[in-house]
Formats: sequence, structure tokens, C-alpha cells
Amino acid sequence: MSSVLPDRPHTPVGGVPSEIKLVLEGKSKVGKTTFAASFPDALLIECEPGGAAHVNCHVLDLTKGQVPLNGLRRAIVELRDDDRFKTVVLDTIDAVADLVAKEICAELKINTIADAPKGARHGVQWERYANEIVGIVGALIALPKNIVVLGHTKPASYNEQGALMREEGLDIYGKAARMLYARVDNIGHMSVVNEGGVTKTLLSFKSGIDCTRGSRHPALRDRELVLPREGGYDVFEKLFMPQTAAGRK
Repeated sequence: MSSVLPDRPHTPVGGVPSEIKLVLEGKSKVGKTTFAASFPDALLIECEPGGAAHVNCHVLDLTKGQVPLNGLRRAIVELRDDDRFKTVVLDTIDAVADLVAKEICAELKINTIADAPKGARHGVQWERYANEIVGIVGALIALPKNIVVLGHTKPASYNEQGALMREEGLDIYGKAARMLYARVDNIGHMSVVNEGGVTKTLLSFKSGIDCTRGSRHPALRDRELVLPREGGYDVFEKLFMPQTAAGRK
């Protein structure tokens, strides 16, 4: 009987990924949508009004004339066999989470997602909420394309003694956020800072004690870069190139 154990070491994946799967989080108006729209042949799926008004890419606006979640599910199915788009951007996962919560409330006849359904097992609504959100993201990252999932963040919280109570992270229910993070290899954080009177847009993959971000790819791990006002994919792509080409020190 042949052995199921490997007979040679694993070779790490390097270079520019043929498909990047990325969660990109941050506060409102820091440039997440603009940056994501600069990815090659991008389709932006807009789940909240106005987010794509100024981007230069294809836009599927799910906020008009249809049931948004039905439109999203149908789009994912159609994208499996559509080669026009190399990148799919979901804007935003917290908007999708709100839609999922409303759908579950309607089905279970409860007023809010925090309400326990009459006669149902405790927490069943939260379990469905988490599984539905992670299922949608899982279906997206299974597509043979670049996938960028945008999301707004809620700040970290601390108790009176200064101990961390909740990490900074996506503005969705905690278990759903943790499950989603586990499914995606790259979690980046965008912010706008002022350094010496100069405003900069930063994309960070640096981990911290009060946040969940980082990357399994060695080219992104613990990296931080300054993005231009418009676009930014070219700067991002250089991180994956050999040191001489990317100009890394």
C-alpha cells in the first residue's frame, strides 16, 4: 500500500498571484472603493447607495429596482462563466450583512436579528446570519478572479482597566467577522493620516494586538504602503515583484 504522506517539502507560492483574494477594511471616505476599482477589469457590486458614484469601472448597482440579495446571488452565478471581468469588488460586506439580517428577520418573523425566534433554538438566527454572510464571501472567493471585499470598521474597545474587550474590525456580528477573516488570505486596512502637514492614504497589512489584519502571502506580510490619490493598483502590484523591479530596500 502506498503512503499518503508527502515525500518532498512543500514549495511556497510566490510572485504575483494570478488571483488575489482580499478583505479591505477601514473608515468611510478613506479611498477603499477608489483603490479597489483600480484593479484590472473590475466589476464593482454596489450594495449601498452612492459608493460608486465617482469610480472608473463597471458597476452593478443592486440598490435600484431589485431585491439586492437576489441580485447579488444571481451575479455570483453569472460571473462563474463570464470572462469580461478579472476583478470583482463587493461594496460593502457590512451592507450585505444588514440585508442578510433583514431577510432572516422576515423569514423568522422577528423584529430585529437580536430577537430570539419563538419556539426556535437559542441563537439560531445568529448562526444563520454568520453562515449566510460567510457563504456569500465563500462563493465570491471561489470565482476564478481577483476578489476584493470592502468593509467599514468599528473601533477597538477597552474596559476601565485598559484591557482589550473587542478588536478593531469589520462592522458585522463578531462570529461572522471571525469566520470571514479565516476564509480570506489577505486582510488590509486603509486609513488617511496627516504627517507633517501632508495627507497620506495608507494601506497596511501589519498585524497588531487590537486588530485582525495581515496576509499569508510573504510579499504582503507586515507591509505598509502609501497609495496615490487615484488608482493605486500599480503600487500594490509592485509588492509582489522581485526586489530589483519593485525597488524594495
